[in-house]
Amino acid sequence: MDRPQGKILIVSFYWPPVNSPGTQHPTWFFRFLPDFGYETRALVSSAFFAEILTAPRYDAPGVIALPQSPLGRKIATRAYQTELWWQQPLRLWEHGFYWGWMAIRAADRLLRSERFTGMISVSPSIASHWTALGIKRRHPYLKWIADFQDPFIGNPFRQTHPFARKWEEKLQGDLFKHDDYMSGIKNTVKAMWDELYPELSHKTIVTWGGYDPVEIVQPLPIPLRSAPVLSHVGAVYAARVPNDLLDSLFRLLESGRLLPGQLCVEFLGSNDFRQIRNPAQFERLQQSGLVRLRNEYIPRPDAMRVACEADYLLVLDITGFDTKLQVPSKLFDYIRIGRPILLLTPPGSPSQFILERSGQPHVLIPLDASPQRYEESILRLLTLSTEPSVADPWFNENFDARQLTGKLAGFFDAPTR
Repeated sequence: MDRPQGKILIVSFYWPPVNSPGTQHPTWFFRFLPDFGYETRALVSSAFFAEILTAPRYDAPGVIALPQSPLGRKIATRAYQTELWWQQPLRLWEHGFYWGWMAIRAADRLLRSERFTGMISVSPSIASHWTALGIKRRHPYLKWIADFQDPFIGNPFRQTHPFARKWEEKLQGDLFKHDDYMSGIKNTVKAMWDELYPELSHKTIVTWGGYDPVEIVQPLPIPLRSAPVLSHVGAVYAARVPNDLLDSLFRLLESGRLLPGQLCVEFLGSNDFRQIRNPAQFERLQQSGLVRLRNEYIPRPDAMRVACEADYLLVLDITGFDTKLQVPSKLFDYIRIGRPILLLTPPGSPSQFILERSGQPHVLIPLDASPQRYEESILRLLTLSTEPSVADPWFNENFDARQLTGKLAGFFDAPTR
């Protein structure tokens, strides 16, 4: 059989209306690969369980959402619920294998009727890669890129049972053996893979997170209000609660170095502050107006409006683990807004690298900083101008989703190694 050319199959369990950063890469690849000479088809799920389904639906020619019938979707939803019920004792959250079985069969039918060059599978869920593995075994001529938006083995958030860990290690080994490239979302993930699989280092690549150039994100006029706002838009929970920052705010308030009306740190999103270290202090900060907690979910357009009207923007690159494997997706939005950013992050993290190279005004607080440095950093932030600025061209060249997709397309153009 001649090698197909000109079409790429996107395999992703998650797809809008799921409201998650996990839908970014698959939708970007689907939309922008045609700009680089490749038609696209997408195999995605039409049913979900326990997901936030508030994003706009993305139905387009070439998107094959399975199952297609109302009864099939009802059965699939129950199947995903059952998957999670069985996975719970193993501390897993990887539903979609029932969908994968359907997607493999659908891919067989599609590949018999159309000629394809390659395939991109995107996780989460890891079921997307499991599905692509099944497709690759049946159609080995496809050049396959397995794109991991979160690392699998080595991800500190995966606190799985030892029995499940053995399964994870075997599955990742199979994926890395059969794919043509495995793509991590940052250079630290690639470095981890190269250490785990030095014999496969020629197959590891990086496809960063970034931003959608079609979505307009720009600063808006700052409204008249009683205090400048340092805004965090998005969920805060568990180990991401910024206890050291809140303690520093309280010390500044008690010492009189930061007064009510000089700053309001606003947390807007589905927040869970049960791991707050000093509840009484937190209550005092709220009473003073230095902290405002808006524990509510709002759609992305409204959330972005709040961020675009903020005086300052807060990024919490906090995981509770000594790791540098992730970049908060909001960092790319905030850099485009162009107002001063306060970043809490591990020293030498990818977030620090991106923000410093972007050229945007910012104050960096390493997570191991002393209490004094925390306090000085908060006060220094207030000295920065809130006039918006434009990011360095380097930022757009490296994090524009169309440019990212173009770099990925280059791997389909290149000879198989």
